[in-house]
Amino acid sequence: MAEAVLFTVPAIIYLLVQSRGTGKDLGSARQRLGASWGSRSSYAWALLLLLPLLVASGLAFMLIPPGAVLDAPGVTIARITSASGVIAMVLRAVGEEIFFRGLLGGVLVRRLGFLRGNLLQATVFVLPHLALLLVDTRLWPVIPVQFAAGWLLGWLRHKTGTFVPGAAVHTITNAVAGLVVL
Repeated sequence: MAEAVLFTVPAIIYLLVQSRGTGKDLGSARQRLGASWGSRSSYAWALLLLLPLLVASGLAFMLIPPGAVLDAPGVTIARITSASGVIAMVLRAVGEEIFFRGLLGGVLVRRLGFLRGNLLQATVFVLPHLALLLVDTRLWPVIPVQFAAGWLLGWLRHKTGTFVPGAAVHTITNAVAGLVVL
């Protein structure tokens, strides 16, 4: 829950500053943030990304050797173990999309262009996930998948103008991963 708040607060500040400080309306600031439901085609693109991301996540977990921290008693990394765990996972995924694709990706792509901006936001997205390597270095297969997911979800945000379909894909992918590692 704290992560979701941490990721969402900068976007809220952005909206407040952009809508008040520059005289622009809130709708314009929301559009720049990518905070809209999107069109049906946005969700069609999201569905096209869902399968490859699920396959890549599954392959990453298959590459983690037996005996890694995922198998240790009491470890809940990536596991969904309760209703509150589901809620936390959904909020975390949505918060990450708001911050990384909505705010950071939006700003970077507008300032640097799609290729450089999206590459940079995907790289920044991977940074907090590197903490997994502090838990167990054998979790390394997850890192390239996180980078690829960040890049593809950034592409989806750029293509559709909204982070919401990406948040749905991110949530579904995390939920499936959380159920698979049980």
